[in-house]
Amino acid sequence: MLRLLALAAALATAGDVRPPQRVRIAGPAADVSEALPLHVGGRVERTARGFRHQWPGIYVEAAFRGGRVVLRFEDTVNEWRASIDGGPAIAIDRPGNADVTIDALAPGPHRIRLDKVTESTAPARFGGFFVDKGGSLAAPSPRKRQIEFIGDSSMAGYGARSDRVDCTPEQVRATTDTPDAFAALAAQHFGADYQINAISGRGLIRNFGGTAPQGTMTALWPRRLPAEPAPFADPRWQPQIVMLKLQADFVGFRPDARWPTLDTLVADYATHYGRFLARLHGRYPRAVFLLWWFDTASAPPEQAALLRSAEARIGAAALATGARDVLFLPVPAGEFRATACHGHYRLEEHRRIADWLSQAIEAHPGFWDGR
Repeated sequence: MLRLLALAAALATAGDVRPPQRVRIAGPAADVSEALPLHVGGRVERTARGFRHQWPGIYVEAAFRGGRVVLRFEDTVNEWRASIDGGPAIAIDRPGNADVTIDALAPGPHRIRLDKVTESTAPARFGGFFVDKGGSLAAPSPRKRQIEFIGDSSMAGYGARSDRVDCTPEQVRATTDTPDAFAALAAQHFGADYQINAISGRGLIRNFGGTAPQGTMTALWPRRLPAEPAPFADPRWQPQIVMLKLQADFVGFRPDARWPTLDTLVADYATHYGRFLARLHGRYPRAVFLLWWFDTASAPPEQAALLRSAEARIGAAALATGARDVLFLPVPAGEFRATACHGHYRLEEHRRIADWLSQAIEAHPGFWDGR
């Protein structure tokens, strides 16, 4: 059944009233004929029917002329957020195999942005934007700055819209918010294109609670889609900054045959972290690496010494490959309250973390390599 949603008018500035937008979700819109050229952020697989995706943080931008635009989906798992000309956000939750029509727009040119809000449990497809014949405009140009994030649930905004710690899986899905989490916010602060290659609970060599031992980030990061072995390859993607947050290895640690003590896990972690940075440098030879790191100031003396040793080994291994720079960022964890789902950050804390990260990057303007 056709569903109609009337969006209230919003004030852009005092005295400036945006016209109402109307959203209709239905089967294929047969009366639109022109696909818009797109700027797509994040890792996707380009196919004849659009863009398959699974990593979080996917976003799509386009420009058009006219009173309506159609968004085509094959997606039963994700929530999306659309915005026309920077106007009120339009939530599109698990649209399925459907076209979403946004119409009643003012005549003239418009820009549209679509963000994937949730983490994907499986690959899905975005089919593109469509307009009436003659309505397409050139896609927004790629940004000169690029930043890649590699990490875990916090980067994906796990449960960030929740006001409680105890959440069901459905509540986690419904409150996750990648575009308003710290990684996306920091990238947007610098006007950078970004990838958020993050999966909840995944560590460098050991996942949260020791689960999915074959699915650590060292194994999944090279992939175009986490669920499939095909590698990601795009020579245009050469980020000036790569930020890593890989600490799920130590959450829920219990001695086992591979790591009988915490010391052995930290030593193995340091070795593999150095190797991983060498792989990243091989792909991104001009990138600077920022590592979300442990705040050793508040750690017991023996653990602080262990972490300082690991930091030295990781930094030395990376610099030996010729990496431009490696910056360890000790996170003042006590300053950020983790009160969302399962001890994650709420949106207001994500904004504070984004400010902290942005200030750290601003202290090193050369990281952008003049861009």
